[in-house]
Amino acid sequence: MKIGTKILWLLMLTVSLGVISCKKTETPKARITVLNRLDENKPVEKALVTVYANAPEGKVDPYPDGDITRTGVTNSNGQIDFDFPVANILSVIAELPVSDGDTLFGTGVLRLADDETYEETVFLSQYKSQF
Repeated sequence: MKIGTKILWLLMLTVSLGVISCKKTETPKARITVLNRLDENKPVEKALVTVYANAPEGKVDPYPDGDITRTGVTNSNGQIDFDFPVANILSVIAELPVSDGDTLFGTGVLRLADDETYEETVFLSQYKSQF
């Protein structure tokens, strides 16, 4: 091969690698599904879902901009979606008030990574008054 051809191939390879390596990563996402274990694992609509970081002294916000605690209500399929600024491991609590004044609840854990949607199922199976 001539020197000019080798340089051209090297230049094309360098440009190709540069384009491939410039891919922007997407922030982590989570889809939480809440099911009622006491009712044949049916999806739970209007369950309150809270996602937070856990620490020995209680709930804390690990991000300096105060943008980690998320709260929302599940849709008719028992699902709720959240976006997060960075990868992390977070705790989930789902709660549903019931007619006798008590509240069903369940817990879960999110393991968030860039470019991924983590799916977690939380089962409501205990009453808060039992603790």
